[in-house]
Amino acid sequence: MKKKVSFSKRKVIFIYISPYLIVVLGLLSYLLIDNVSISLNGFRHPTLKNYISTITDPLFLTVNLNTLIWVVSCVVLQLFFAGIIALLLNVDFKGNTIFRIIILVLPWATPDVVAAVAWKWMYNDMYGVLNDVLCKLGILKAYLPWLGDIGLAKVAVIIANVWKGFAVSSMIYLAGLKTIPRQLYEAAEIDGASVWKKLLWITFPSMRPLILTTVLLTVMWTFNYFPLIYIMTGGGPSNATDTIVTYSYRQAFWLLDFGKAASLSTVAFLILLVIAIVYTTFLIKEK
Repeated sequence: MKKKVSFSKRKVIFIYISPYLIVVLGLLSYLLIDNVSISLNGFRHPTLKNYISTITDPLFLTVNLNTLIWVVSCVVLQLFFAGIIALLLNVDFKGNTIFRIIILVLPWATPDVVAAVAWKWMYNDMYGVLNDVLCKLGILKAYLPWLGDIGLAKVAVIIANVWKGFAVSSMIYLAGLKTIPRQLYEAAEIDGASVWKKLLWITFPSMRPLILTTVLLTVMWTFNYFPLIYIMTGGGPSNATDTIVTYSYRQAFWLLDFGKAASLSTVAFLILLVIAIVYTTFLIKEK
């Protein structure tokens, strides 16, 4: 049974976190208002021409579809591999700590720019190590233009992002697995439960709140993720890997169309806000 926090303790907690909340909300509010102002060409004589230009842009649907494919693919694969690796690393064996450092810390600690450049070189159609290894293993008969083909480029950036992003989710899962009492598994073993039944009836129910929270965070991080795509493909070829984030960046700093870039940013913010509200409502109902 959960203990209720007294009103006096809640008041103390609120007093301690209020300076942080004021600063963060102040900065976010200023940036959001300024962005909306730019998208409307100012609040004195607001106009929706930037939003109309954005919605009628022939690439708008393409960019949104790319964003959907990017987010869904990356989130599903990241969480899937993160769960498997967390379960494997949760087993006690000799050298466990070293494996955790190599598998989890290395991808997470590698700077985004360094990771993007490394993957770009590995995918190089002439000198890339990936083509060389696959050809030597007999899987490929000829080198593939991984970042030059529309279909392959999407797969390439998704794989790179899964490698870069799974570590955080895996660390969260691993921490959650450590909180599950060992007695539950021991009791299940006495009852003759198999590994799958223990996962289904003990691990997943115990980890459910953590998994649901991680899904929301991963969706928001992936949606806003910029460096990997921009460095590896720049949104190409033929806008095949363009997301709302990379496309709005190019509108602002390549074409200097700050109004359209601001309107795209506002649309992206509204999409994430709706997702966050709906998902948070679902989490509250789950409790």
